[in-house]
Amino acid sequence: MSLESCYEQFGGDLEGVRGRLLTDDRIKKFMGIFIQDTSFQLLIDSWESKDNAEAFRAAHTLKGIGRDLGFTPLCEASSALADALRPDENGNPANLEAAPALLDQTKDAYELIIGVISAELS
Repeated sequence: MSLESCYEQFGGDLEGVRGRLLTDDRIKKFMGIFIQDTSFQLLIDSWESKDNAEAFRAAHTLKGIGRDLGFTPLCEASSALADALRPDENGNPANLEAAPALLDQTKDAYELIIGVISAELS
């Protein structure tokens, strides 16, 4: 499977990531690193333990990774989740009520991208 096919399958921004990483080999290298990254598991674990501050940090990390690697669905979903979990002036999540649905969207985007990448790298 080609990178073009991968990015098309999950609605990513291949040209943007090519502008940042320059070669397809580097993109594939960072895709492999992404598969081993623990930020998503940290997000899930933090959410389940009701550690909203850590869940915010994990969502924010996923947003950055998604942006840097052109994983548009992950970037958009985790960005919305990070905004919902971002602490307000009192240290409380800005929109905790919206977070469960946004977490589901983030999970769906993550699983789609992981599935496509796993097929590409195998």
